[in-house]
Amino acid sequence: MDTQFVVRRADICDIDALSHICKVTIREASMEELFIPYSDEDLDSYFQSSASPESFAKKINDPQQAVWVIEDKTNGELVAYAVAGPCHVEDVPHPDVCSNKDALLNRLYVRRDWHSRGFGQQLMNVILPWSEEHYPARPLWLTVWSQNFKAQRFYTHYGFTKVGVCDYYVGERKEQEFFMNRQTHKS
Repeated sequence: MDTQFVVRRADICDIDALSHICKVTIREASMEELFIPYSDEDLDSYFQSSASPESFAKKINDPQQAVWVIEDKTNGELVAYAVAGPCHVEDVPHPDVCSNKDALLNRLYVRRDWHSRGFGQQLMNVILPWSEEHYPARPLWLTVWSQNFKAQRFYTHYGFTKVGVCDYYVGERKEQEFFMNRQTHKS
């Protein structure tokens, strides 16, 4: 990776920047790249529960979770982030999920202007070992929008396979998401 950028664990000082990048990247990915017609009300509802500084503070302070950022050292701007932690049936309603034993890749987003720089790969290079250390010999789960083929190819490259389908709500709007998981191996 370019020395201009650093991958690091997020800390409590990052919560406002994480809230901002979360909102920006979700808008970029869902509305501008994938053309999902979310209403402002649906996004605002989703952001209040999932993208607030307080929600990021809870994740950062939870010893079972990890939040990573990629920061541009020239200006302190966050260009990418990821969140991982325990998987719960509420997160991934799949019969094979073992709550609090399996891991969940909750989010991995890169700002659109910084795509194709290897930042997703850099985040996966810290997520996978972290997941295997904290949830040994357990699968790592994620959900991905059914029409986000680019993300599905990316995750498949890292050994994830599609194992199911679910409805996912952003505000009042229902979307279809795929369950994917990656089996870990004992060392």
